[in-house]
Amino acid sequence: MLGLYVSDHPLNGLDHALANISDISIASLIADESLESTVVTVAGLLTSVQRKTTRKGSAWAIATVEDLDGSVEAMVFPQTYASVSTTLIEDSIVAIRARVERTDEDGLRVIALDVESPDLSEAQSGPLRLSIAASRCVPPLVERLKEVLRQHSGTTEVHLHLTGGTQTTVLRIDDALRVTPSAALYGDLKALLGANCLS
Repeated sequence: MLGLYVSDHPLNGLDHALANISDISIASLIADESLESTVVTVAGLLTSVQRKTTRKGSAWAIATVEDLDGSVEAMVFPQTYASVSTTLIEDSIVAIRARVERTDEDGLRVIALDVESPDLSEAQSGPLRLSIAASRCVPPLVERLKEVLRQHSGTTEVHLHLTGGTQTTVLRIDDALRVTPSAALYGDLKALLGANCLS
């Protein structure tokens, strides 16, 4: 809503998962002028979707996708738009397979051939680890944490590391509060527990 990330970038912690489903980072795509009439896959956060209509009444869109290195606009022309329109949701993570063109007039042109919502449920191997100071672990915060975890229910175990002085206590959170790792979950946790809560 503010147009910026108040606490941290929502893709932090997902960089390895994004690298596995993309061929190239967006910054490298923009910088590599040898990519001409090449098909590549980029992945990131869909930060903007401008839906438009051609003169003939066909729907199309300009989708802005952003990773941790940069952002680029992808043209989703009518033929492709018809099959991917329901995937074009702002603030969702997408993988876009696109043809890269370079023109004298427009410079870089990225033409989407397919847009998918990748499965990031296995993006994190093992449990999700949260770290907070033991002194902060009071009933109101615990209830809010439970609510956040319930909103992102899934199959990944959650471990809570309570730090205090030189000692750290690790608590395994109830199986009823397992989660699905995602950018939205990480953003909610960082907003509640602080930018450095993911360990």
